[in-house]
Amino acid sequence: MDINAIVNERYTVVELTAAINNRQNEYGLLNSLGIFAEKGIPDRFVKIERREQTLHIIPTSPIGTPAPGDDDPDPANIRLLPTFRHAKKHTLLAESLQGVRKFGTDDQTEVFDEKVMEKLDKIQREHRQTKEFLRWGALKGNVYDADGVRVLYNVYDAMGETQKTIDEELGDPDTIDAISDANMALLDYLEDEAFGETITGIVKFCSEGYHEALLKNKDFREAYRYFEAQGGPNPNRELLRRPFNYKGVTYFRHRGQCSFKKSDGSIVTHRFIPENEAISVPLGTNETFESFFGPGEFMEAVNTIGEELYVKPDVMKLNMGLELHSFSYPLHLVKQPRLVVRNTFSN
Repeated sequence: MDINAIVNERYTVVELTAAINNRQNEYGLLNSLGIFAEKGIPDRFVKIERREQTLHIIPTSPIGTPAPGDDDPDPANIRLLPTFRHAKKHTLLAESLQGVRKFGTDDQTEVFDEKVMEKLDKIQREHRQTKEFLRWGALKGNVYDADGVRVLYNVYDAMGETQKTIDEELGDPDTIDAISDANMALLDYLEDEAFGETITGIVKFCSEGYHEALLKNKDFREAYRYFEAQGGPNPNRELLRRPFNYKGVTYFRHRGQCSFKKSDGSIVTHRFIPENEAISVPLGTNETFESFFGPGEFMEAVNTIGEELYVKPDVMKLNMGLELHSFSYPLHLVKQPRLVVRNTFSN
């Protein structure tokens, strides 16, 4: 079997890249909710103007006169942020195909095709898990490299804003309806800080500790004492693990995590939500959450709009196998990070 011939015929970088980007992304809560918009860009830098996005009403003006224009952008408020390269090599050895044929056929090519598709599935899962990890970092502020030590960038520093924290006295029996107070403060804050951005709802992503404290809160349990479920669970009688709405906020219990294997073989695990905390995020925004993807670093991608993922094949020496090199050049950005609120609780 001539791997070179097969690759040149149907496994070019264009075809492999199209194939992997068309594969369904089934990984990640943030992806499933569609919080981040995605955009390919023609460069590996993203130009962001750091300015208040307040919408103002338009006054009348006489017919025939020049229309008032927007304020000119201030060069001092423009930030040039780089995309970051994430690349990995996957190898398909000819030896792994030895003695394997599709049932009822002498055609080795079909087996080779299946092995390539298996590699593409693994590649896209790893890159999209990485995307979810980076997006959670953007929601928290610090976006880390895979080791969890090196900070790639901080969205608050990049956009010149500060993080809002709301503490709830969930475990204090003397506090009356702490959840209502905290959610009212959250909703009021987001309404005041939206500055023309649309918000259609609020989700609160809860760690295990925060979620448990919420369910044990006396006012929360009292609210459901005489509740007869109409398509929804009663937390006094059932395990409440799926999303539910309470006091104007949709709560998600999320235990998402990912891991990284270091060069010494040890495993580093990253929890997406800090223990005993929650992250409140507005839904339905137009410009707050965005993922940018820069173009590839090889000839086929020159002067093109960036794709989320690239896969470039390389036939090994002596036709001993095929290397699949995967690349992604993302920047996951919260352009108005003040709208993402950190939630803590105290007893």
